[in-house]
Amino acid sequence: MEFNKSKKKTEAPENSLLKKFNKPLIKITVIMLLFLLSFSTLLLISGCKKKSAPETTSAASVSDTTAAESTAPAKTSESPASTKDSKETAAETLKETAAETATESTEAIPSDVSDLVDKANGYYSSGEYGLAKSTYRKAMLAINDSELSDDAKQDLQDSIQGNYDKSKNIVDTVLIHYGNAMQLQYETRYEEAKAELEAALAIYPKYEEAQEAYETLKAMMGLD
Repeated sequence: MEFNKSKKKTEAPENSLLKKFNKPLIKITVIMLLFLLSFSTLLLISGCKKKSAPETTSAASVSDTTAAESTAPAKTSESPASTKDSKETAAETLKETAAETATESTEAIPSDVSDLVDKANGYYSSGEYGLAKSTYRKAMLAINDSELSDDAKQDLQDSIQGNYDKSKNIVDTVLIHYGNAMQLQYETRYEEAKAELEAALAIYPKYEEAQEAYETLKAMMGLD
């Protein structure tokens, strides 16, 4: 019995030493396993990236090629015969358009309309603004009543509208001066009446009524 007890006592220190020795070894083993596991994981991930990169590049190149092909202009080849036909068709169209334009531009103006327009232009050029105004107004009415096309009517009216408006403005202004002169003459304000008549004749020298009133007023004032 005493021998067994002593044996147990001698074994106990040995077991405790083994346990103390095994603890650091276990820790080192665990660390080594973790390191190997993480290293293998990194190798696996890098290998997957290398494999996927060429695939992505090739897919991008394929898409670029497809896009280039889709955006490339289609080349159409025309035969000489079709080109000749298209040119002949274009030439015929131009000829027809020119013929239509010539027909429209040479539309005959009725003689009564052209006579009134010529007379009105003649009166305007010679300074007979009163006659020009009334004749232009008659020409406008005759143009509207004619059988000319709407475009021809508009073109003809536009050609005389400027002179017609100027004639009306001149006549209207002269009538104002003449009316003022008659009122001033009635009030025996002869100098002022004379100035109004001179203003009227400066604008419209051939206005006969203003001419007669001016000569009469000068006689009343004892002027030559």
